Amino acid sequence: MNNSLLAAQREGGGGGVQQVWEQVLAQVEEKVGRVTTETWLKPVKPLALREETLHLEVPNALFRDWLLENLLPHIRKSLETILGFAAQIVIHVAAKQQGELFPSQRYEEREPTKAESARATNTKKNGLVSNYTFSSFIVGAGNQFANAAARAVAEHPGKHYNPLFIYGGVGLGKTHLINAIGHETIVKQGGKSVFYLSSETFTNELIAHLRRDRMDDFKTKFRQADVLIIDDIQFLSGRERTQEEFFHTFNTLHQAHKQIILTSDKFPNEIEGLEERLRNRFEWGLIADIQPPDLETRVAILQKKAQQKKIQLPHDVSLFIATHVTANVRELEGGLTKLGAYSTMTDTPITIDLAQQVLQNLMRGGKDRDQEVSVETVQKAVCKYFAIRVVDLTSKKRTQMVAFPRQVAMFLCRKLAGASYPMIGVRFGGKDHTTALYACASIEKRLKLDEELRAVLARIENIVFGQEN
Repeated sequence: MNNSLLAAQREGGGGGVQQVWEQVLAQVEEKVGRVTTETWLKPVKPLALREETLHLEVPNALFRDWLLENLLPHIRKSLETILGFAAQIVIHVAAKQQGELFPSQRYEEREPTKAESARATNTKKNGLVSNYTFSSFIVGAGNQFANAAARAVAEHPGKHYNPLFIYGGVGLGKTHLINAIGHETIVKQGGKSVFYLSSETFTNELIAHLRRDRMDDFKTKFRQADVLIIDDIQFLSGRERTQEEFFHTFNTLHQAHKQIILTSDKFPNEIEGLEERLRNRFEWGLIADIQPPDLETRVAILQKKAQQKKIQLPHDVSLFIATHVTANVRELEGGLTKLGAYSTMTDTPITIDLAQQVLQNLMRGGKDRDQEVSVETVQKAVCKYFAIRVVDLTSKKRTQMVAFPRQVAMFLCRKLAGASYPMIGVRFGGKDHTTALYACASIEKRLKLDEELRAVLARIENIVFGQEN
């Protein structure tokens, strides 16, 4: 590499990195051909070349997956030839909003109905997700009881099943169902005051009001609600002050016959670090669980989502996907999104063969997922996917290219390895357990709306369990 380019790359100059990338493209094209280069490499934007690391930006997660699977070795070899040393490569997904690695969920553009317009007007005020309604919720054997309970609560909030406690695994529709209660309550009960928020948001609001010495405002806001919906209540675990405040809020609302709705990934008595008096109150009303969807429900979900996203999904393909992708609804949605994107970008009709090719990493198979997983295994898998080093995960670096993969790794250590928050903190460079708690809560919150993030986590899990090299 000539001296001017070497100086430019060391300084992170935009002109230097562009020249280097053009040389990489020329060399890679000789190996993979013009069509592949035009399709998969020309849309890639070189961001910076500094500290012996090349940063690239791609349009979406599908591009990143394809590059990592098919072209990364060629890029690395050409880059080493040009620079004269082995450089790291970090691939970023273009963000719709500054500070996000993945764009927000896209909604179908059409003329809203009057009911939808009313919901949209109140969404920012009450926190409800606009498209999570009963009409878009697919009912099956695994969620039939929870759906019936949710509809009963929406018809007569505060009179039956108070509190309503819905629990179940990740990605089974708990958040969708409780949002549907909120929307239905607003439509049928008129001026009812409805608040939907995660336990993490509840904690953050408490902290903010404490800092400003305005606890009276906090108490007034939540204790005057007609319907209070708290998602992922298990994240109150270990937060003594937050539990104390929620205990009094719960009592005030319950005594006033106001509706309380809670979700968790565990039964109340299985939530560690939760005060006994709260656990008892969670069991006062009705506890309903949601089980993974059966085959017929999975097919119905795929067809409904395909219709919403305007994806031409033949029935035989939806049946094929539903037969092989069985974990949860989020994996189904993530797989459908990936398949639709691939079909559009390559102008290829969706068939069973295409689905098998694109979604092979989501299909059942590979090593037994009941095998024991270590923290080190998760860290290595995350680093392999994001093209970073384990030492970066455990360092004090807070740059976006490290901070987000670190959050993902902490979340998966909790989910797959069953590690405690203190243990995760220790294994990630001696960080406090609250850092791990915040990371897990942040990823869990984003998973509710970010389909591409769901697909990324599924991909990393496949690496962990040896279903992908």
